[in-house]
Amino acid sequence: MMRTSEQRLNELSAVFKRRYYAQIRKLFTDEVFSAYTKNPMGPHDDRTARVVHAFGNADVAGKEVVMSLGANGPWGIGRVSVGEAGNLSPLPDTFNSYHDALRRIFALRREAFFATFEINDPASENEGAAR
Repeated sequence: MMRTSEQRLNELSAVFKRRYYAQIRKLFTDEVFSAYTKNPMGPHDDRTARVVHAFGNADVAGKEVVMSLGANGPWGIGRVSVGEAGNLSPLPDTFNSYHDALRRIFALRREAFFATFEINDPASENEGAAR
């Protein structure tokens, strides 16, 4: 059976995504996490900016966002959940500082990222040799 151009594009997209996230995984050191924690609004060095950019471009579904719980705080975190009321599921934590809410979101995204993408994924390293 012959592959369609759409199937080939989907395969290439998957390869690109794996390689891109493998690069981001290698960049995401404790120093990057520390740099973001010190100043979540930036400016960021190149490595930190690349990680922040990758997290910002992640799929919206399942992404955490800052919620204003009052005119000037406190702040909460909600997770975008398609199908929930308002498409947002609030998490139980509240923060007195917007920056603290951003730090917590970054930590949550870091945990999810490290759980999802392995740095030594043999499939992503051997794909170039197989073609």
